[in-house]
Amino acid sequence: MKITIQEDDNCQETEVQITCRQTDSSILELVKILSASNKERLSGERNGELHLLQPDSIYYIESVDNTVFLYDKSAVYQSSLKLYQIEESHFSPDLIRISKSVILNLSKVEKLKPALGRKLTATLTNGEKLIISRQYVPQLKHKLGIGKEE
Repeated sequence: MKITIQEDDNCQETEVQITCRQTDSSILELVKILSASNKERLSGERNGELHLLQPDSIYYIESVDNTVFLYDKSAVYQSSLKLYQIEESHFSPDLIRISKSVILNLSKVEKLKPALGRKLTATLTNGEKLIISRQYVPQLKHKLGIGKEE
């Protein structure tokens, strides 16, 4: 891959142009990453106040009894969004579904360890451990570029 950066003092807005022989999954992933760099913020309520959170600061997002919670390093926030809405909004390319009720921020994962029943245990940088359901393991491995090529 060849990368060229061209500076122009008259440029009003940054433009990224991709020239390729054919669009494939790696190109689409690149577009997704570039689009996510124009980050929207997640909003969460805590103690009656609305907080605007950077997606990269979130460790994981969990749905409990139809209520969605956002967990960052020091606090828990309640979101008005549903898990599927967060997942479909592509707030960050590092957010990935790991179970029916949890979305994980891969950038906050320190290590992965096999668990019983073809599941994985993710240890986060803050020491918390989350179980990755076996149905979501292939998607995670694909995202990380490990495992079988299909």
